[in-house]
Amino acid sequence: MTPVCLAPDGYRDLRDHLAWGDAGRRRMVLVAGDDAVRFVDGFCTAALAPLAPGTGTEAFFPDARGQVLLWATVLKGVDGVWIDADPPADPSSDGDAGGWSLAAHLDRYHIRERLEIVDASDRFAALFLAGPAAGAWLEREAFLPGGSAAGVPGREGSPPMLTAPRLGRVADVAAGLLPGLCAGIPAAIVQGEWLGPATFLVVVLRDDAVRLVDRWRGEGIVEASAAAIDTVRREEGRPSPLDVSPRTLPQELDRDGSAISFTKGCYLGQETVARIDALGHVNRRFVGIVADGEVTAGPGALVSIRGGGEPIGTITSAGPSPRSNGWLGLGLMRTQALVAGVELEVAGVPARWVTLPLSRDATGGIA
Repeated sequence: MTPVCLAPDGYRDLRDHLAWGDAGRRRMVLVAGDDAVRFVDGFCTAALAPLAPGTGTEAFFPDARGQVLLWATVLKGVDGVWIDADPPADPSSDGDAGGWSLAAHLDRYHIRERLEIVDASDRFAALFLAGPAAGAWLEREAFLPGGSAAGVPGREGSPPMLTAPRLGRVADVAAGLLPGLCAGIPAAIVQGEWLGPATFLVVVLRDDAVRLVDRWRGEGIVEASAAAIDTVRREEGRPSPLDVSPRTLPQELDRDGSAISFTKGCYLGQETVARIDALGHVNRRFVGIVADGEVTAGPGALVSIRGGGEPIGTITSAGPSPRSNGWLGLGLMRTQALVAGVELEVAGVPARWVTLPLSRDATGGIA
């Protein structure tokens, strides 16, 4: 029998009530100007032109071969876009492996377009506020001129969108002028799904972060540990930079509906994305691997078909998972092996593959 999985500090509050946590040194690139939206649209998989100001979308930024350089969220302001992405896998690097950065990538192609590209990663601090009670707390304690902190609903039938009500001018944000207040502190508040549907990214000037944290602690809001944040992230099936290895293709990460437009105009890497869409499948698929016992292995562990020893993929991020009452690893697995009833193993422990996110059934298990 699988032992009960102990929840990391703050996990239950993230899932059942309210908690805050450090979102890390995020990669934030602001592109403002008359040509900003059209320009950035030429480098990502999502369609930016139809977005209303104050809304956003997930997007992949591929290279010329269609391989993922960055998975990010793009928010549209009245004069440009705000691009936000998770911290790089190597925190000592300003970008991904090899020193790659989105700002430099875009600037390489910038010639005569009327726009300015600003890497604001060092200017701001970002904190998560998440849990079922997060929206209600922000409704009471946050101020966004002319808008609600709980966000703007997307159109029926449209892909899931992010909202940053009354984001306003991206150029103002680049200058350090944030559009709202959180507990009296200048902030930009973005509603998304980083840690499930009730997640808000609260962005403040770096020097103001300590003041905001002190306010939250003073109100008794629980701090979620890094382990709790990573656990929820894995259960929600959100790839981290650790999961996006070199040569990963956008469709392999299984976010077509939220990050890829198959009807927009040309963009860098589109030929590969369109070819995969025409074929109707990818050779690898991003899934969860749930083990039936204790697993000591982590990233780099091979997943194999049980008994045959045939590897089908590699774990890229892993750890305990209260929702599966055990161990949950993520990774790209060979699509042909992901059939109903297949028996797998990881590090010698029986395992099975599951689709993501993990949903909780009435008995507290996973469906």
